[in-house]
Amino acid sequence: MKALITLTASESKRLIARGVKGMSCVQNALNNHAVIIAGGTTNAFVAEELLGVTIEDKTGYTMGIVTKGELGISRSTKKTAPYVIVEGKVIETPWKEYLPKLKSGDIFIKGGNAVDHTGLTAVMVSDASGGTIGAAQGLLYARGVKLIVPIGLEKMVPDVRQAVEFMTKSSVDESIGHKVGLIPMLGATPVTELTALETLYDVEARCIAAGGVDGSEGSVIIAIEGLDEEVQRALRDLQTVKGEPPVSVR
Repeated sequence: MKALITLTASESKRLIARGVKGMSCVQNALNNHAVIIAGGTTNAFVAEELLGVTIEDKTGYTMGIVTKGELGISRSTKKTAPYVIVEGKVIETPWKEYLPKLKSGDIFIKGGNAVDHTGLTAVMVSDASGGTIGAAQGLLYARGVKLIVPIGLEKMVPDVRQAVEFMTKSSVDESIGHKVGLIPMLGATPVTELTALETLYDVEARCIAAGGVDGSEGSVIIAIEGLDEEVQRALRDLQTVKGEPPVSVR
C-alpha cells in the first residue's frame, strides 16, 4: 500500500520528536546514560516527547530564531533552560556544567538550520565562540558521544559543504537581521520526517514535493509504502499530529 502525507512545519516537528524518542539508542541513553537536549524549537518538541512535559512558548527554548523574515534572537520572556537527563531523571545542573561528564553511550541532541541529500547538517551561529555547537562539538568527537540533529526537510539545501566553504571564504558585511556564520556538524545523525517514519513504522518514506500557502508554507509532501496494516497504522497515528499549532513568537 502507498499513501501520501502532507505535513506543515510544526506537524513535522512533532513527528520528528516522536521519531527521536523511538530510536533505540535514545531509549538506551534515557534509561542508562545521559541525554542533553540543547536549545532549538524542534528540540522543544523533543523535550516534550521524551519527558512528557509541555513547553508553552517554544521560542523560549532557543536563542537564535528566524522570524519576521530575518535572522534574530529569541525575545521570549518564558525561557526554558535546556534539559539534562541522567538515567531517566532531569537534573538541575546546567548543560555546560554537565558537558565535561559526557561519555560514550550518552547523547547530545542539537537542532540545525541546514541539511542536504547526503545527510550532512549545519547550524547558523552568531556568537563569536560558536554558540552551543562551538562549546560541545570538540568534546563530543573526542569522547565518542552520539550527536543527534532533529531537522525538518523544510531546511533542505543543495549542498551543505559548499555552503560552509562559501561562508568561510570571507566575513559577512551586511545582513537583514543578525550576521551569522555556518558550522557543519560532521558525523551527526540527522532525524528528518523520513527517518522518523521509518523508525516508527515498517515503511519506506520519500519526500516527493514541498511548499504551500496560507499557513502551509514550509510543508512537505511524503509518500510512504509498506504492508497495508503498517501504512494504515502510520496514517492513524499521524492523525494525532495533524493540527499541531504553528510555533509563534509571543
